[in-house]
Amino acid sequence: MQIDKLVYGIYPKTNELRLHIGRWEKGKIPDATLNENIESEKAMFYDLLKEGSIEHTDPLFNWYDILRPVSLIVDGIDLGPLTRFKETNSFYRMPVINNISGISIDPKDFSPLNENPPLPLYVNNGNGFNAFLPSPLSFYKMSRSSIPYGIFQEKIEGVYANILKEFGLKDLVLYDPLPYEKSDILDLSLLGDFKIKLVTTGKLYKNNIKGNLYSIIADYSPENFKISKENSKVPGVKLIDGSNTRLENVNEINRTVESLDADRIIVSHREYFDFLPRLIADRKLDLMSKIGE
Repeated sequence: MQIDKLVYGIYPKTNELRLHIGRWEKGKIPDATLNENIESEKAMFYDLLKEGSIEHTDPLFNWYDILRPVSLIVDGIDLGPLTRFKETNSFYRMPVINNISGISIDPKDFSPLNENPPLPLYVNNGNGFNAFLPSPLSFYKMSRSSIPYGIFQEKIEGVYANILKEFGLKDLVLYDPLPYEKSDILDLSLLGDFKIKLVTTGKLYKNNIKGNLYSIIADYSPENFKISKENSKVPGVKLIDGSNTRLENVNEINRTVESLDADRIIVSHREYFDFLPRLIADRKLDLMSKIGE
């Protein structure tokens, strides 16, 4: 069995970077200086991954939440009220969706933003790098919209395709932090040119997801794994807890992986690691590198 690993989403910042961002918020350092600080920290994060053969997204140190930077570069989306993220102590600015017409700011160039650290969206690390974007379904559910979901999904997938083309990327992690209802349908057919890894939350239903996906990465259960295997090229399981400081046992994870009926799988984590202290997140990253050894 071939075992791939994936770390995705917002990664915890060092204390030094938190201080830099705090000074920027108070107007004590300019956008360009903060951008240099962030890019330096991203380079350090990528160094952590060199020996571990872990696929990854940008650590998103310049993303205040998983929706805000995308909202700020799209014509037709404004920032609404501060809103609690699920049942956590984290908050996000609720997007207010109107008629989406395209990208208003180049996502790959340095550019200051209102109420968020500056662009670019990502710093491409080359081998093993994936773009990261919120799933259209969770994006819509976490927003207030004047247009129906079907229209939003078509428009935002067009925006996503343009973002990836700007960066010259084919690999994409889509993240669904909200669980699916049985009636939910996420149709990713318009993104068929890209190698999509969809990270889901909670129970899957067999008709939730449409499109030619590379991987569906789900919370571990026999039912979820069966749906992932039947509906994507490489099934994925989340076996690392991104919200609990307890370190997992690598041997137990390996036994779980070996029990799965697949020639190749992706192992990832529940929640992104930003809910953890940086030291614990780094240890979990090291633990992930040892899975399958």
